[in-house]
Amino acid sequence: MNSAIENLGMSADELREKIHTLMPKWLEDELDEFRYLSGGYSNVNIAFKRNYAASDRNNTLGTYYVLRLPRRPQPYVNRQAEAAWYRRMPESVGPAPLVLDVPSGQMITPWLSGDLLVDVFHQRYCEDDLTSYLQALHGQLPGVAEQYHVPTLVPQFIETGWPADIDRSILVESDANPLSRSNALVTCHNDLNPWNILVTSQGWKTLDWEFVGRNDPLFDLVALHQGLQLDVASLPRLAKDFLPSASPEQLNRAFAQFWLREWCWANYQIRQGNRRAEIVEQERDAKRQLGALPEF
Repeated sequence: MNSAIENLGMSADELREKIHTLMPKWLEDELDEFRYLSGGYSNVNIAFKRNYAASDRNNTLGTYYVLRLPRRPQPYVNRQAEAAWYRRMPESVGPAPLVLDVPSGQMITPWLSGDLLVDVFHQRYCEDDLTSYLQALHGQLPGVAEQYHVPTLVPQFIETGWPADIDRSILVESDANPLSRSNALVTCHNDLNPWNILVTSQGWKTLDWEFVGRNDPLFDLVALHQGLQLDVASLPRLAKDFLPSASPEQLNRAFAQFWLREWCWANYQIRQGNRRAEIVEQERDAKRQLGALPEF
């Protein structure tokens, strides 16, 4: 077990007990090779191996999995809706969990081999690959009842309402304010950063669907584009390629709502005591972006 897991205050035996509780048919002495997966902010993710009682001729038969342990309750996240989503999600989209415990949010998912998009995009791919991926992804997603509308989620993240240093007039819900309105809504991932996309031999697979809900499809494009830190100047062309009906106003709105969500999420994490350097930087960067929104 690596030191990162020990720093989380969990022993191998405690991890085995958690896994056995979720999968009672698995024996605790079958479980080993625990490895902390960096990058999780709302959840702790731990890879592990299950060694079967039977073995192959090399005595190496086993299968790898990922254990998700939520750190604390998160705004918007609805575990019942998440569990229902995984029951309906097409197998081609990404790995479905073996088990998801709704009360705790703890989950075990099969390990999927591949490279995170954030690590390989600039070496292997171009911006047009993003629109091809998004068109294929959105074309496979079944409908959902939940709506993910950033302006109405703000109070859940920041508790006391709108912050004084962010201009509410640019985003508040209003018939006169185009940045607050929604176009035709489709099922979206809503946290489609390049750490949630795995490049595998079977194509790009999409992970972590906690925020799934109906939203403007451009929100997913902006999230992926900005997560890869690409030039804002390329967004209008990509938006048109992805969604030919997209208007400049629609892209303005998706861009503004994305950065508002990024600020709200980081602000919430910091107030909960999660002051990792990258979260503090996200809070600052998002506030800067909201103070100088582009006009597409």
